[in-house]
Amino acid sequence: MVVCLIIDIDDTLFVHKTIGSNIVTNYDNIRPDYQLKSQLQRIQYPKFILTNATFGHANLILNKLDVVDEFEKVYSRDNIPEMKPSSHCYQSVSRDIGITSLGCSDNRFLFFDDLLDNLKGAHSQGWTTIWISPDYIKSYKYLYVGKAFPTLKDALEKLNF
Repeated sequence: MVVCLIIDIDDTLFVHKTIGSNIVTNYDNIRPDYQLKSQLQRIQYPKFILTNATFGHANLILNKLDVVDEFEKVYSRDNIPEMKPSSHCYQSVSRDIGITSLGCSDNRFLFFDDLLDNLKGAHSQGWTTIWISPDYIKSYKYLYVGKAFPTLKDALEKLNF
């Protein structure tokens, strides 16, 4: 059976800097992340991006990190009918991935996100959810969180693929 990884961009794959209560993205300061690239290359399953951001934002970050080639497709507000946490978002992505990656079924989707509402929506569609958050130790409070890690790199290192 094929497993598909579906990863959010903002504060999951790429953590933004926060100044006060403002989130700051300085694209000029984003550098290639060779550790992340190596981790993604070791995973022989299809990998996708699912973000509520624009395709341009996601693509720029993926290119700056030098990991764009590790993903089969970017699902963004520009190319999906609704955004997370709408059930229509997950259903649309499920259908498209089912067509793109033969053999990957909903119950084998591993979804990595930093927002609990997004994980709850994905879990309701049968996806396996992985919470990426500095508060990961509180995951026991949420029945819809399958696993939790402080960073995506920690998750990719500790999960067996």
